[in-house]
Amino acid sequence: MKELTGGCRVYSSEDGQISTHGTWRSRSVISSASGAKRITQTVSEYSQGASPYVTNPTAEEVLYVIAGNGACHITDAVYAMHPGVALFIPPGATYNIENSSPEPIRTVSACCPEDPNRTISNHPANHRESKVGQAPSPAADAPVGPIKGSQRPAGSSLSIHEQDREAIPAGKDRLFRILVHTDLGCKQITQFVGWIPTSKAPVHYHEYEEGIYILEGSGVIHTDDADCEFGPGSSVYFPQGVRHCVENPGNTTIKVLGAFYPSGSPGAAYEDH
Repeated sequence: MKELTGGCRVYSSEDGQISTHGTWRSRSVISSASGAKRITQTVSEYSQGASPYVTNPTAEEVLYVIAGNGACHITDAVYAMHPGVALFIPPGATYNIENSSPEPIRTVSACCPEDPNRTISNHPANHRESKVGQAPSPAADAPVGPIKGSQRPAGSSLSIHEQDREAIPAGKDRLFRILVHTDLGCKQITQFVGWIPTSKAPVHYHEYEEGIYILEGSGVIHTDDADCEFGPGSSVYFPQGVRHCVENPGNTTIKVLGAFYPSGSPGAAYEDH
């Protein structure tokens, strides 16, 4: 990990605290323990089988699927998981992930605010009999949203695929797609994916606290008096108000996954401090 101006931090793909709970192996990268105020970032891998149940009593959580196929059970609904799918876990909801394939499911998640009463259990929070293992997992090409038989009402999905979101320009040459946002019921976090071609953005700052994960490509983070290279699997923490820019000096587009608090637009940037 390298700390830059104003508490900005760049993490390698090996940084973070590792925990294992059954089929779930997680790496906590951004958290209050590493200097963040409200937002977290966790990189997870789920092996074959059913993971433990997780409940955040007061926090919102968003997940993005990097690799693998399976099902996410959120309280009384089941959602298909495959690359590019984003999921919203409301406060108080209990969720777990079922992987019926030998290929691991890999996700990046953000929780806000960090919930000190988060629970991880082998039983759902309400102690009802688990549905995991009783119903088949969705195929990789299953539609995103509640699987047939889910008790969640139609039109109230907690998931979205990045290809189902509009591409929005940010500056002259950058694009982003909003993933989990207010239309899915999320009030505090905005999750997005963005693409950065060969370019160097003007130095700017945001009025939100942000964590990003590098899905593809390599580049450089610049702050007022420091810089740091990053590559696939790196994570970056931007405190609110820190002046910075992201440069792509190569010829391969960078793809980033971001989440920030408070909710808003990824394109909102300010060049004068």
